[in-house]
This record gives sequence, C-alpha cells and structure tokens, in this order.
Amino acid sequence: MNFSDLRAILQYVPQFRGRTFVVALDGAVIDSPEFSNILLDLTVLRSLNIRVVLVHGAAAQIEALGKKRSLELSNIDGTGVTDETTLEVSMDAISRLSNTVLQSLTTVKLKAATANAIHAHPSGIVGGIDAGFTGTIERIDDGVLQSFLEQDILPVVPPLGFDADGQTLRVNSDTVAREVATALDAAKIIFVSVDDPCEMADERERQWSGDEALAFTEQNPGLADGIASKLKHAVRATRDGIPRVHLIGSGSEDALLAELFSNEGVGVMIYSDAYQKVRPATRADVDELHLLIHRAIEDDQLIERSRVEIQSAIEDYIVAEIDGNVVGCVAIHPYLEDGKAELACLFVKKGHTDQGYGRTLIDAAVSRARELGVSEMFALSTQAAGFLEKSEFCRVDDLSTLPDRRREKWEKNQRNAVLLARKI
Repeated sequence: MNFSDLRAILQYVPQFRGRTFVVALDGAVIDSPEFSNILLDLTVLRSLNIRVVLVHGAAAQIEALGKKRSLELSNIDGTGVTDETTLEVSMDAISRLSNTVLQSLTTVKLKAATANAIHAHPSGIVGGIDAGFTGTIERIDDGVLQSFLEQDILPVVPPLGFDADGQTLRVNSDTVAREVATALDAAKIIFVSVDDPCEMADERERQWSGDEALAFTEQNPGLADGIASKLKHAVRATRDGIPRVHLIGSGSEDALLAELFSNEGVGVMIYSDAYQKVRPATRADVDELHLLIHRAIEDDQLIERSRVEIQSAIEDYIVAEIDGNVVGCVAIHPYLEDGKAELACLFVKKGHTDQGYGRTLIDAAVSRARELGVSEMFALSTQAAGFLEKSEFCRVDDLSTLPDRRREKWEKNQRNAVLLARKI
C-alpha cells in the first residue's frame, strides 16, 4: 500500500464513524473459505467505530440438511411456501448456522449475540396458494438491536420471525436486511454472496441509481434469483431512505473493505442520491485541488500552480466528485476581450481514468464557455492532445491566434505545448 492509497481510505473514516452498516451474508458465504476474511473485515469496521449489524441467510444449509435427511423441501429461501417439514429443517439449519457465526465472531474478539427482533405474521394466501409457515415482517424491534449496539455487542439477526402467539415463521434474509436497515436508519446495506454481481454489469457502470437498477432488473428477467432479489430490495431500500446499498461477491480479495473504502469499489452499488456529480469548485476545494494538481505536476502533466493562484481563480475551476470526494478537475480561464476561453488544468486521479470523467469534465467546460459567451475554446497541452482531439479539438500551428497575454505566458514557460482549438 502506498500513501495515496492510505489517503483514499482515510477520507472515508470521518464519514463512516458512528454510522450503522447492515452486512447481509448469504448462507453459502459462511460455508466458504472467504468467510474468515470477511470476519477480519468486520473487526476493522468495528475498530473504526462503525456500528455493524449482521444478517445471515441459510438457503445453502437448509438445502444441504434436507438432502442429508432425504426430505423434500417446499422452499429454501423464505419467499415461497414453507410447509411444516421445511420449517423444522429450516429452524435446525438456521440455529446451527447462527451458533457457527457467533463462534466465528468470538474467534476474532468481537462480542456478538443473536436477536429475536423480527415480529412477523403468516403470509397467508399468496397467488391463490397458502404460504404456510412463511412469514411477512410486521416490524423490527429496533430497541433490542440499539441496546446491543450501545453495549458494543454485534447483533446477529437470523432469518426467522415470530408472530404474536410465539409461532416461528421463516422469513427471507434479503427482506430482513432491508427492514433492519430501515428501522435503524442505517447508512448502508452490504449484500455479500458467492456469486459475483459485477458479472451482470458493465465494468464502467457499476454505480446505479435506484431507477437504473429497477430498469436493469425489468430488462433482464433471466437474472439469478439471488441477484434479482438483492437488486429488488436495494431499490426499495434506497426509496425508504437508505443512501447506499452494495452488492459484492465474497471471492473478491478483501471484498468488504475494498468496496467500502474506495471510490469505485469492487461490486455494484445502488444509491438514493447523487453519487457522481460535476460542480463548480468552491474555496473549500482549494487544498484538495492543490494536492490534485501537485500529483499531476510530478507526472509532468500540468504546470505548477500555487495554492494562492488556485484560490485567486477558484471561480474558473470545475471538479468531478464521487461520493463527496474530488477525483478530477478542469479550469476555464476567460479571455473575453478576445472572445475566447482557455481549457486548462484537466486532470483525473489515477484509478479513475478511462471511466469517462475526463470527457464529462470537458463537456462541463464547454457548457461554461457557452455561458461566458465566447466563440472559441483553446488548450495548450503536452500530453493530453490526443485525448482532446477526440473531443472536437483541432491542432493549430499558428500561435499568433492566442490571446496576447496568454502567448506571453506560453513563451516564458517553454513547455513546447501543442495548441488546440474548438469552436463553441
């Protein structure tokens, strides 16, 4: 790990400290070799004073126990019909699994306890069929969960609910995660499965609004049931006020931490508000811009600009932001007496290149130039000329077309930059 990686991680710590994350593990994840790494990731989250609630599924264990007993099960994930035999197998499998989870958390020095916090009622007749012992969640006893969290105890919530008469009901773990997160006003839900959700998404488009996720689900009816369920509940969760829902595969190295402590992550994220945006820079961005530009100077991509120079021209800058963190910038310096504006200081952080941010910043710069009422935008570049040419800029050999005061600066710095121009 280098220092820039550490900075990227630390920028999230103040945002996450004291917030509640609901981590939802499929049963198959708990039986996988990656479970030990996830436990270590949970200890890191707790060490950062992040409040964690663990919800677990048990479909894999229920199915395995049914086969071992040579029993035909009516349903394994708590979404269909649960007959008496299936309920009995489910209760045994879930009880054993919850105990395994508690034991595993103890090995990494985390205090934990199971909570019967789910109040439910029988689902009744669904689609003309009696759902038997499948339950519908009425409410979450958030007081019990909050009490555990205040005592530094990690609550473990299994997929079982109880009705007013004490009857045990099978409930779906994805539904439990959403309901628990909503009741606790959680900042995030993190669904972890053995399937890699990134396989369904374009590598460059793994952050979706709730509406985009819903459209994707409707347009892809062949999605695996587990992924489709998580997307459905992610959409509902964001509409109920959960800012971020993450879907990650347990096979990714350091999956939980890599997803949470990087801008791009390793999974698919559904968000309820603006995750990516381009906006005018403010004085609060000066230090971040200075650091960003300094990195580009080290790579000979930009000329040096002092903090004072940036601050004095801050109204010329536009920044690209991901989840509240600046990842790129561009500046538009007007030469209104010549009817022109200069596109300058175009830079995107390493790790965020080739993802469309540069083009987005150029588009924002063009819009700003139009607002200024200029007829032409020009750029002087040593390394980005080829990229700019893909955005309708053309090389110009005649440097006399530069505004006089800009040409004087160019002659002084002797960078042999290429002049490019674009009509507005």
